[in-house]
Amino acid sequence: MLKDIIKRLYNRITGHDEIRRLFSNFSWLAFDRMFRLGVNLFIVGWIARYLGRDQYGNMDYAMSIAGIVGVIGSFGTNNIIVRDLVKFSDKRNEILGSSFLIRQIGGILVVLISFITVWILNPDDTRTQWMAVISSVTFLAGSLDVIDLDFQSQIKSKYSVIANDISFIIFTIVRISMILLKFPMMAFVIAGTSEVILAQVFMIISYYKTGHKILTWKWDSAIARGLLRDSWPLMLSLMSGALFLRIGQVMLGKMVNYSKLGEYAAAVKISEVWYFVPIVISSTVYPKLVEYKKQNEEMYRRRLQDVFTIITIISYGAVIPTFFFNKQFIWIIFGEQYTGAGIILSIHIWAGLFVATSIIRNCWCNVENFTRGIFYSTLAGAVINIILNVPFISLWGGVGAALATLVARIITGYISTIFMSRDVFIMQTKSFFLKGFWHMVREDFLKKM
Repeated sequence: MLKDIIKRLYNRITGHDEIRRLFSNFSWLAFDRMFRLGVNLFIVGWIARYLGRDQYGNMDYAMSIAGIVGVIGSFGTNNIIVRDLVKFSDKRNEILGSSFLIRQIGGILVVLISFITVWILNPDDTRTQWMAVISSVTFLAGSLDVIDLDFQSQIKSKYSVIANDISFIIFTIVRISMILLKFPMMAFVIAGTSEVILAQVFMIISYYKTGHKILTWKWDSAIARGLLRDSWPLMLSLMSGALFLRIGQVMLGKMVNYSKLGEYAAAVKISEVWYFVPIVISSTVYPKLVEYKKQNEEMYRRRLQDVFTIITIISYGAVIPTFFFNKQFIWIIFGEQYTGAGIILSIHIWAGLFVATSIIRNCWCNVENFTRGIFYSTLAGAVINIILNVPFISLWGGVGAALATLVARIITGYISTIFMSRDVFIMQTKSFFLKGFWHMVREDFLKKM
């Protein structure tokens, strides 16, 4: 019976052109993220053991500052670019050319603002200043990610996956060599930026190999204005989102010490390692949701509910085991000196459930061009996170930072949805109870196979 179901499921996937393309794209993206994040988690754990909690916390502090500022680099245009590439394919060169120049300007701003920020926060710490600036160069070099967005719009992500993975493999070997040869902390920051630069070189090669040419890109001021007009709420929401991910580290480093930040960073690294799943799913289904919206409203809504339910099932699969085996995960990856991060991990991991469902909800916002909703909800959560961090970190240190993040995520990822759309809030609520899962399996797979 099980064998027959698996066989029919395989035939269903391979026999339907649309599903096959989506599944193929998802497989490439999922393999890329699983491979890179799995290996990277092992390497980061090794680096953390080598550097110790204090130096690892110091490095994470500097990179967190660059990460918060770094969202300016794209001006929040990612989903807008993909949407426009799908809707206006005849304007591909103009969209890509305008997007690239916008992101170049954004990257320069990131470097400047990162330096000013770390200089204000740590005026006497030259080492931390240099680490933040070097990390920020990543966002300037990453402006060629518009190539990846072009591949996404065509559901051909395997080309960008190959480019990124080649660079990743090379620098994994470099990092291992650096540990064995006992390189200083600054070298690991430089390696992170160098990896991104090399990945962009391979991305250009992939682009040319598929018959495209960067030299055909054109600047179009009208398209640029349109991109910025639609994306500014997304940029502000991304900045708020970056505060979710990094403000706890920055405040913990300033209010307590780098050693405690090292513990917290270890917990967060494990807690966030699976966030690639909703991102990959959303980037795969987003172009199809745009199409469904144009063609069939009923099908569009049904597929949106399906994606909510699927993402919740995956979230439970990541959250529940981590909650119960938090200390074991910390010990295996980061070692005994970080085992105090277990309780932090058991709290922080639940934020992932609301991160995942909010990513799908934000897909709906982008399809409906309701980007301001993303901004308002994320801003509210970020403000609450900062406000709660002050007393929570003072009272409970890293545990308090994790609690503040969880409360803020619930507000921005779930409660705020009711102010955007009652129907989408109901979809999100139903997904927590796996509503419609068996109906989806029965109607969309088993019955039609």
